[in-house]
Amino acid sequence: MRPIISKVLSGAVFLTICAALTAHSASPAADSLSAAPTGHWEQTLAEAAGAGDDYGCREALDRLVQKLAVREPERALEFIRLADSLLPEPRHALFRASLNVCWLWKQMIAANSFEATDHALAKLREKRPGNLTPEELIELEFLTGLSIDYQSIAAEAYGNIPQAIPYVEQALRRLEKYPLDERVHLEKLCREELSDLYSYAEDRRAAGELEKCLDLHRAWLAMDTRPDRPHRDTTEYPMQIYGKMVFLLDLIPREQLTEYYDRCMQLARERNDLEEIYRTSARYYECMGDNLRAAAYVDSVLTHYARTGKKADLGSIYMAQSHMYEKAGDYEKALKAVREGNEYRYHNRMDEAQRHLAEMRTLLNVDRLELEKARLADRSKFFMLVAGAVVVLLLVGWIIYQQAMVRRLERIRKQLTAAHEEAQRQSCRAAESEKMKTAFINSMCHEIRTPLNAINGFSELMLTEEDPEARHLYQEEIRKSTAALTSLLENMLELSKLISTEEPLPVAETDVCLICAERLELQKQLSANPSVAYSFETMEGGGEPASSQPMRSI
Repeated sequence: MRPIISKVLSGAVFLTICAALTAHSASPAADSLSAAPTGHWEQTLAEAAGAGDDYGCREALDRLVQKLAVREPERALEFIRLADSLLPEPRHALFRASLNVCWLWKQMIAANSFEATDHALAKLREKRPGNLTPEELIELEFLTGLSIDYQSIAAEAYGNIPQAIPYVEQALRRLEKYPLDERVHLEKLCREELSDLYSYAEDRRAAGELEKCLDLHRAWLAMDTRPDRPHRDTTEYPMQIYGKMVFLLDLIPREQLTEYYDRCMQLARERNDLEEIYRTSARYYECMGDNLRAAAYVDSVLTHYARTGKKADLGSIYMAQSHMYEKAGDYEKALKAVREGNEYRYHNRMDEAQRHLAEMRTLLNVDRLELEKARLADRSKFFMLVAGAVVVLLLVGWIIYQQAMVRRLERIRKQLTAAHEEAQRQSCRAAESEKMKTAFINSMCHEIRTPLNAINGFSELMLTEEDPEARHLYQEEIRKSTAALTSLLENMLELSKLISTEEPLPVAETDVCLICAERLELQKQLSANPSVAYSFETMEGGGEPASSQPMRSI
């Protein structure tokens, strides 16, 4: 058995043609089988959803995602999200997983991009194993195998491809626990991928997996209990599977290879699918060793492209044709095909270089715009920062000013409070002074009235009294009252002078005891009340009274 690398090299010619045809059919203009039916399937989906037909919804969603995943991936994602709302039941979880897996698979084939698959795997691996649903575990197993397969091909590390087989086999073992109507779509995808892996590993089980895919397709069609639909196309999938069987090289007998080829051609002619006819026929006759006929089918591919205006990697197709002519011994045509291929490759490379140059210019312009935008943003940020600083400074200044004003107002408030308190104190003092003044005036009036009354009284008595002794007594009383009145007035004048003058009061040594004794004597004379006793005591030495006897008593 030949090594895997020999198999890859021997099939490189037709794999190149298939890749070109697949890439070409990914464009809207090249997909002759999906341009028109897409609207039909959307209408079918709407009718099935309105009627509550789960089978019709699943069939329409499956076809829409397969047809739109390459040329309109975002629109295909919308239908995948629509499936979550149309078929939310747990029994449809595997079907929803099959739509997601199909979309990721198409992205890897068409765009040679692993980003979406890596992102999906990362989201699944972020969850703990116990938190994954059984359907998510199956999806994780299958996507892991799919990622290993296509990343190994992209890195030309073909020896790593068989490492993906255990993951896909494990996914199939998990699927066996589910009813057929739930697992049919995802199982078909798993078996198609497993067939490709077996073919790379030169495992003869590859054909068996494709046969199981056909059995699953027939079982799915048998589940349809709806009335016959004359426009329903059920031949596209078997045609594709039979075409894949032709690419199994030495893994199946020549008789079986011919049988698969005849079935594929029958279906392709019924569908008038020229691309499938040319692609599979070229591969079949190359396997049968008829390189000239295989090269003729490559000419048909090129003619078909020229007539329809479809775009493809013509340089690779011409180079593949040159290898066919070389094997057939027609070196002149092989050289011509090489020259044609090199010319197309040159033009393609020039076009690609121009495209890259245009992209680089666009990126440069975008970078310039981004740089200018960043500069404007930085300038705006600077102005905003300066404006913010000014606002902060103004705010700080305003706060300081407000604090100063608050302190000033506080001081004024304290001053006003103190002035108010002082005014209240002065008012109290003035009121007290007024009271004292009134009391003093009343007291003085009383003191003045007493001697005046005595003078008036004794004067009237003198006018009527003829006794000389009595008159003498009256005169003596008048004299005493006059002396007392004079002393009182002199004291009032002296007090007024002391109050009004700003000069310091006179200070002199005084005998306090004598003043007290005189005052006591004066009080005794003024009162003249025999029932009142007056006493005067002084302190000497240790503070004991010098005399406890009254000095004078009445």
